[in-house]
Amino acid sequence: MRILLLGASGFIGRHLETALVDTGYAVVRASRNAQGQGDVQVDYVHDTAAAVWLPRLKGIDVVVNAVGVLRDTVKTPMQAIHADAPKALFEACVQSNVQRVIQISALGAGGRDDLAYMRTKGEADAHLLSLPLNGCIFRPSVVYGHDGESATTFRRLAALPILVVPGRGEAMLQPVHIDDLCAAVMRAVAGEASHGIVHAVGPQAMTYRDMIACYRAQGHSRAAWVVPMPWVLMGCVAAIAQYVPSSPLEPDTLTMLRAGSVADAAPFERLVGRALRHPNTFLMG
Repeated sequence: MRILLLGASGFIGRHLETALVDTGYAVVRASRNAQGQGDVQVDYVHDTAAAVWLPRLKGIDVVVNAVGVLRDTVKTPMQAIHADAPKALFEACVQSNVQRVIQISALGAGGRDDLAYMRTKGEADAHLLSLPLNGCIFRPSVVYGHDGESATTFRRLAALPILVVPGRGEAMLQPVHIDDLCAAVMRAVAGEASHGIVHAVGPQAMTYRDMIACYRAQGHSRAAWVVPMPWVLMGCVAAIAQYVPSSPLEPDTLTMLRAGSVADAAPFERLVGRALRHPNTFLMG
């Protein structure tokens, strides 16, 4: 079986490629900076017509779309990358008789039109579900992996003796391990997931404050001193941080954090086929 993997150079894409190859699938990598032999170079900003995708789908059985950006900029417009290009791809999949399409979205996608990330992800999800395709959409909460940018940030915060938390640290999250997400995607690739949306969440919903404390407990003997920062002040910090290119913090990500990201884990666990990894084991390898 040949798999076209979009976003192969990203955090989730890298792990999916390893899982797919280990399972025995032939993977065709698609990314903005194609480097390896057989890789497909894609311009997600401009490849918004189905005709552009058709040649790339020759001989492809399953498409996995793991493309995503966290900053909506002139160079990385979310409307094109998250919505217009995937919609064109999905339409091309119909014309090419692709067996299955797997979309990596986000928990809460389509629920907030004022947030470009959620609006554009939701637009692509809705289009996929409207087509005569076997489409499976995974909507993860915070995804943990040792090489993930957010995980690295959380580990660094957990190592600090003083932890400043937004608000009282009460925002609810449900971190899921990248291994569990990959295991679920493998089941979907094999045709063991039904058409529709799967909330990819870990087994335990927890506050932001408890999540950081959970990570700290796995590497430090003493709890950190927690300092609450009012949301208004945190918003001012985010407004400034958005001008720092490497900063994961900006107004929209802060809004998404405050809104929370939780769901029922039981359907996802049934798809994975085993107990999900608990956050208190994430730093143990």
